[in-house]
Amino acid sequence: MPVQHYYSSFAVGDRAAAEFQATIGLELHVQLLAAQKLFSAASAKWDGPPNTNISAVDAGLPGSLPQLNPECVKLAARAILALNGQVQRRSAFDRKHYFYADQPLGYQITQQQHPVGRGGFIELGPLDGLDYTKRIGIHQLQLEQDTAKSVHGVYPGYVLVDLNRAGVALAEIVSEPDIETAEEAALYVRKVQMLLRHIGVSNCHMEEGSLRCDVNVSVYRSGDDRLSGTRCELKNLNSLKVIRGAINSEIDRQIDAIQRGEAVVQETRGYDAQNNRTFATRSKETAPDYRYMPEPDVPEICISDDWIEQLRNEMPESPEATLERMMTQYGLSQEDVETMLAEPGCTALFEQSVVGRDPKRVVSWITSEIFGQLAYRSQRLADSSLSAEQFAQLLDALNADTITSAQAKQALIAFMDGEQRTVGELIKAYGWEVISDQDELRNIAERLLEAHPKEVAGYLKGQTRRLNFFVGKLMQATQGQAKPQDASQIIKNLLEARR
Repeated sequence: MPVQHYYSSFAVGDRAAAEFQATIGLELHVQLLAAQKLFSAASAKWDGPPNTNISAVDAGLPGSLPQLNPECVKLAARAILALNGQVQRRSAFDRKHYFYADQPLGYQITQQQHPVGRGGFIELGPLDGLDYTKRIGIHQLQLEQDTAKSVHGVYPGYVLVDLNRAGVALAEIVSEPDIETAEEAALYVRKVQMLLRHIGVSNCHMEEGSLRCDVNVSVYRSGDDRLSGTRCELKNLNSLKVIRGAINSEIDRQIDAIQRGEAVVQETRGYDAQNNRTFATRSKETAPDYRYMPEPDVPEICISDDWIEQLRNEMPESPEATLERMMTQYGLSQEDVETMLAEPGCTALFEQSVVGRDPKRVVSWITSEIFGQLAYRSQRLADSSLSAEQFAQLLDALNADTITSAQAKQALIAFMDGEQRTVGELIKAYGWEVISDQDELRNIAERLLEAHPKEVAGYLKGQTRRLNFFVGKLMQATQGQAKPQDASQIIKNLLEARR
């Protein structure tokens, strides 16, 4: 275990910030949404019981041979097209040799020399949170295997290895060193994340590890070559907040070292978010250290122009185009559309449900009630049993005052639990008919006022919160079949009449 040398974030000040600038490049490791692994028929669901979704190839058993999953190639090609890059007509795999417990083969099959995609860019601007425009180039996109998962702390003195993740397909997206600030880096990651979710390539959940970020950081004096600094790599950054903190801390550390006359050593570093410190983990490997060689067991990938053109024609509308169109067409805020874009399938649910309905009410129910239920269930919309037809029925019943808001929420819960009956059938089954007879509600309210004279007196003395007490009592008496706004108005009128 190497000694961990810690460096906290230093306050370098405006003078140092003007004297030095940063050069930043990112490597994003994205798990692809393929049903099977990159080189085997084993399921790509890595979060099941340990060591259940594995094959002989994944375990590195002698005599087993990898067989390329074409679905992974298609997903990687979609990604590079969405990133404004070019699918390569010819690509090939290499072996990247290193020994570690989570790499059963003793090497990783990757694409160092001939990746499936090259070029492209991400454009940042005011809609992304910058007050200027910034184009960040994409160097390449390569297919490669994910590693197994090391599990610590189960048995003292032992590290357990779960091979479910070994061999899951990754797309590594390597940026050009065009990024200059931590904020640009975080916005770049967020935009790539939104883009890949939108086109169905990956769910990009950083908290689950399906999107992992490595950052290369160097600093240089203003006026020097921007690539003249010594770069350090920050590994496995797992949130936008951590990315910002790690980059700023490392920039400050390198500036402080240069100002004290120390050399910045090329190395791999980790980040301690709690103490806002980076720490050395090992010396930074270079290409010769990995002893790259062509992968002899996997043939080259040859792609035709017709295949690429067909794939290009199948690509959905870009997130930027969807954002602008939905803001204009439906009068939605940027925040509402971006919130929906962040959840795969959400914009489709909205557009299937909004026809003939109030867009703002539809988006409000999606972003508050549906998202609330998804969070409670730790579920994704794509895995939910709720259909657009059921959601539309719920909205129509609510709009027609057939059910109350509280009943609509109960119907939503039922639909997300797998309920197949219609809203109308649920209303009959649970007795949800709304009481719209004002005389009936007034009679119930009169009885409540007679039963609680102290609360009536309190209201008449200026304790207006007593109104909410009576509204709650009326809703309870009607088992939620009264509309809260009707209950409030009727009770208020009766109380005011007693002055």
